[in-house]
Amino acid sequence: MIKPPTLKKGDRVAVVAPAGLVDRNVIEPAINTLESWGLVVTRGDALYERHGVFAGTDDKRLNDMQRALDDEDIKAIICARGGYGTSKIIRDIDFRAFRRKPKWIVGYSDITVLHLFVNCKMGISTLHAEMPLNYHKSETGSATMVTLNKSLFESPHDYEWKTELSRSGEVKGIITGGNLSLICNLMGTEIKESLKGKILFIEERGEYFYSLDRMITGLFLADVLKGLKGLIIGGITNIKQSEVKYASGASDIIMENVGMYDFPVAFGFPAGHVRDNRALVLGANITLKVSNGMASLQYL
Repeated sequence: MIKPPTLKKGDRVAVVAPAGLVDRNVIEPAINTLESWGLVVTRGDALYERHGVFAGTDDKRLNDMQRALDDEDIKAIICARGGYGTSKIIRDIDFRAFRRKPKWIVGYSDITVLHLFVNCKMGISTLHAEMPLNYHKSETGSATMVTLNKSLFESPHDYEWKTELSRSGEVKGIITGGNLSLICNLMGTEIKESLKGKILFIEERGEYFYSLDRMITGLFLADVLKGLKGLIIGGITNIKQSEVKYASGASDIIMENVGMYDFPVAFGFPAGHVRDNRALVLGANITLKVSNGMASLQYL
């Protein structure tokens, strides 16, 4: 796997919105935070545009992403928010310049589409981390912002955490993944085969219990779960009951679907649609250890 270079003060970064529309009054203070880190911020031309629920038309969002990828002076691309829309432009992105000179792509949620294509098709690491839309929700010294800064400027943070429900084991492999619904949405593409032999990270929010079950069952039916080396579950939040109460909880649904396999499983990783959303390098070689209600993730 190829890891993009770390940043240094004075580097240029681009803030772009490849998916949902953003509010200038929220994003500008977040850009101030990036500038306080010594970065020079370039704003995408369509950053504050609106086309329905999107930050501009597909063409405008694509052009912003393409310019950021092609510009050798830009050392990182920070996605302003998720929402929906990255999948609408992913096939038209030209990654040739990016392959020659990789740079960090930062975001989560809908940005899962970029993570999976860049990790699995190009062998390049990306950063699953907080986005400018939510910087105001985290204090300066919070783990969310500290791990983002450290991952960009120094080195990624190894983790150890409690996992109440788990399956023990130790594996080495490449971690990839992101938002569960986006992973499932790409199962009709070449990404499905690329997940074989990977350690998969998943997170989700706001779905119904039956929808969560349907997505995990879909991965089971597609033999994606069968091919994994390990499974790390981040925030699974605000999962809702439908009119008829579902019999299983979120953790039970996941464990039922991986029950026939023997790879390690760890719940409770602090990342995703949660307040404590720590930076996680995807497309990185890691060691995952799970034992006695504790899990650890170490970068190799």
